Parts: sequence; structure tokens; C-alpha cells
Amino acid sequence: MLVACAAAAARRDMPVIVGQEASLDACGSWAEVSGLNPAGDGFLAVRGGPGADYAMRDRLREGDAFYVCGMSPDGKWMAIVYPRAGQTSDACGVSGALPKAHAYRGPCASGWVHAAWVRILAG
Repeated sequence: MLVACAAAAARRDMPVIVGQEASLDACGSWAEVSGLNPAGDGFLAVRGGPGADYAMRDRLREGDAFYVCGMSPDGKWMAIVYPRAGQTSDACGVSGALPKAHAYRGPCASGWVHAAWVRILAG
């Protein structure tokens, strides 16, 4: 019974949508993880949606860079796309315009991070 309750409480992932403006880059900004507490756990959680109640998908470290593709309505969470180990940012395919908006499905990774630990570098 406890397992069923936990599964019911889990939130479904919210996809990262790219290409929302046909005349602009699919993801409008380039950013990095910045300002993590040195006495903390040493990573920024990448989550399946805009909130701490979504499952953690991955961990980014101080200085890791990524594309910002959108924001949650409250401005606290950023939808991101980021290269996996061995990939370059060019492999993600989101630095130019796309013909229509769609949920990002790779080849790079995607998810949501808390905006408090993000520094915009360009865009």
C-alpha cells in the first residue's frame, strides 16, 4: 500500500519545449551553474519539471554550461538543454531557429533547474 501511495504522489515529467519563437533561436540563452554553496552537496539538481517535487534526473556541477529554453510561470525554474559527456553544445541542435515548437527529445539531455544557481552568459 505504501508503494502505491508513493507512486501516486510522483509527478509526471514536464518536457522542455524548444523553438517557441520561429524567428529566434530554439533556446534563447547560454548559461552556467554558478554560486553553489561550497559547504553544500556540490551539485545543482536537474529535475523532470519545475519544482523540487519532480524526480531528479541528473546533477550539474559549478561551471557546467547549458542552454536556457524557457522559464516556469513563477520565474524560479529554468527549462534547459545541455550536452552529455563527450558531446559539444553544437550537438544539441537548439542554437538556431526551428520551424515549430516541440518537446526536446535529444540527442543532448534536458530538464529543469532552480534559477537561483544560474548565471546567464549570453542571450
